[in-house]
Amino acid sequence: MADKKLKVGVIGVGSIAQVCHLDAWKELEAKGTVELAAVCDIIPERVEMVSKKWDVPKTYTNYKTMLKQGDFDIIDVCTQNRLHSSISVDALHAGANVLCEKPMAMNAKECEAMLAAAKQSKRKLMVAQNMRFEAGNERIKAMIDRGDLGEIYFGEARYLRRRGIPGWGKFHIKRESAGGPLIDIGVHMLDLIIWLMGCPKPVSATGHVSRKFGDREGLCNGEWGVPYPLKEFDVEDHAAAFIRFENGIALSLEVSWAANIPKDVQGLRILGDKAGVCTEPLVITSAADGALTSMQYDWLPEQEGHRMEILHFAACVRDGLPVRVKPQESLRIQQILDAIYESSKRGKEVAIK
Repeated sequence: MADKKLKVGVIGVGSIAQVCHLDAWKELEAKGTVELAAVCDIIPERVEMVSKKWDVPKTYTNYKTMLKQGDFDIIDVCTQNRLHSSISVDALHAGANVLCEKPMAMNAKECEAMLAAAKQSKRKLMVAQNMRFEAGNERIKAMIDRGDLGEIYFGEARYLRRRGIPGWGKFHIKRESAGGPLIDIGVHMLDLIIWLMGCPKPVSATGHVSRKFGDREGLCNGEWGVPYPLKEFDVEDHAAAFIRFENGIALSLEVSWAANIPKDVQGLRILGDKAGVCTEPLVITSAADGALTSMQYDWLPEQEGHRMEILHFAACVRDGLPVRVKPQESLRIQQILDAIYESSKRGKEVAIK
């Protein structure tokens, strides 16, 4: 496909598509490598607005009609979580390569259906884990792959919002999204830190999820985004977990949409027997010549992860290259998420097969 302009369709043109995806596709279109041929959304007014703003020639309100009438090289799935698997499977069977927003799906069974469809259709499938494409994280990955940290044995990831419950869309409804911050922002931190640590195989998870804020009045839950109906909120707003991997590796995770903390926190820490690394700011710590040492990056290039992931996926399709975010890796992330929810429900550690 190196000399062919790739035909692209975007299904679901809400917030994530408008803020993070469409500009990147138009950038590639301006370079002559893709054609943003169609957009689809179940809300007619929204799809028409997007069509005009981003100058997209065709609009649809039914994605199955779009897949029948098109002949797409790439389908970008930006819908609610509940539809990720079914739309991706249909798009793969229609002959398109699929970039799907995170989380991969609602559960591991749905993820497995996506992998099977990709294998059967011989098309590429990638989950849009934009944090892998940020400049600092790419440098951490390069350091770890060189062996600078030595043998990695522990990691810690946190993404805590004091008040950051999404008020738009259906993030707060379990039947639409499967869960709250664990599957929304926790999936980002899990994917990133496990990728950085070399994608070890998970063997078990212990987790605890709770809902303390999202369905209660008077706690300033609506100060970020559009207020949602409190009676609809039926997912967790805080989650914590401990995950074990093969070869004695372990990590801890904590995420929240709302918590009584002084300020928002986001970052990770990875420990190796030669050195350790933490983010926010990005610092590498070690010991040498009878002294403790640290090295900090003073400047990193501007590099927006969503833009870079889209440019990467288009290049992989065009040139027949392997994708950075392998679907099997995303399946394992979903298996961990499933195990954390199950562990919280059962009150004990859950094995991951």
